[in-house]
Amino acid sequence: MPSPAGAARKLANLKMPILVVMSEASYHAPYDHCTVKYLRQAGAQPTFMRLADIGIKGNSHVMMNEKNNKEIAAVIAQWLGKTLPAKE
Repeated sequence: MPSPAGAARKLANLKMPILVVMSEASYHAPYDHCTVKYLRQAGAQPTFMRLADIGIKGNSHVMMNEKNNKEIAAVIAQWLGKTLPAKE
């Protein structure tokens, strides 16, 4: 059954942590915020991380192929460490 006009579909089974990482020179940069807004409307709680806001500038969409990929990976690993429950 389609959602009423203007209403986002609820993603009831999407219960995992979500991180949307936006790099400054990505072709997704103009609309990544829309993806985050949709996810929020659909009931998810994504974290939106703009790399430029934390001082990592100029990266393309394929940020893991960049020279500073370890810096980006460290930021993602830090988010994972804070977000995921610790395993015993």
